[in-house]
Amino acid sequence: MNGLFSFIQRYLHWFLFIFLELVCMALLFTFNSFQGSVYFSAANVVSGRILEMKSDITAYFSLKEANESLAAQNAELQQRVDELEQALLVVQTDSVKSVYVNQMVERNAYEVYAASVIDNSITRSDNYITIDRGLSDGIVPDMGVVGIEGVIGVVYKCSQHYSLVMSILNSKSSVSCKVLGSDYFGYLNWPGGDTRYAVLNDLPRYSDVQIGDTIVTSGHSSFFPEGLMVGFVEGLTPSTDGLYVTLKVALSTDFANLRHSFILRKRNVDELEAFKVLSKANTE
Repeated sequence: MNGLFSFIQRYLHWFLFIFLELVCMALLFTFNSFQGSVYFSAANVVSGRILEMKSDITAYFSLKEANESLAAQNAELQQRVDELEQALLVVQTDSVKSVYVNQMVERNAYEVYAASVIDNSITRSDNYITIDRGLSDGIVPDMGVVGIEGVIGVVYKCSQHYSLVMSILNSKSSVSCKVLGSDYFGYLNWPGGDTRYAVLNDLPRYSDVQIGDTIVTSGHSSFFPEGLMVGFVEGLTPSTDGLYVTLKVALSTDFANLRHSFILRKRNVDELEAFKVLSKANTE
């Protein structure tokens, strides 16, 4: 014990120096935006490399499950191709059904980038996901992120090779959704707790929702096209004023088992935003 005290006393000035250096760095990065952004980029790269190595090791020991998942995804994609081919045949003989094809063409308004999930949190009130694509891959904030099972979240921050995604399991997340087959829409939020469920608020009481109905994206944002899978209605609660209904939604995405994702970039989004600003200025 005396040796320990002697060691601390001998190097006390070094310990004090290191402590003060850490305090100075914390103040510098906290209260200076430029230095803070440099620190975020550098730290994101280092942590991204570590998380990627961790993900690679985990993926190696789950190759069997990954292969089974990919086989299931391929089967589902093949089924969708068959459905599209059948729809095309129907349209060729019945022009009234062309609305269905127009909805599919609307999906082409988005560019799609594939990415792997290298880190994912589900136990916090504000959960985020790290993916292995960044600015150098054409990814920027405010892009929608989906999986084969449904909506995942929105890109929040990017470094050169990695991106941080705000999961829909986040208190700040709000996604415009609707009941499939209806034009009435509300906003999907996660109240915390069980990661299998979210709530859809502000849906009109007269929207005739039933238990088991499918919830999809409404298309009222640049993040997601219309019709992407979100989940299923599992419960209904009227608002206190009786004008709206809150839906308990069983999410289709298994956030505890995310491996792959797809980032959506709306084509001509800059032109669209500029048009909105111009339209607003002309009406004022």
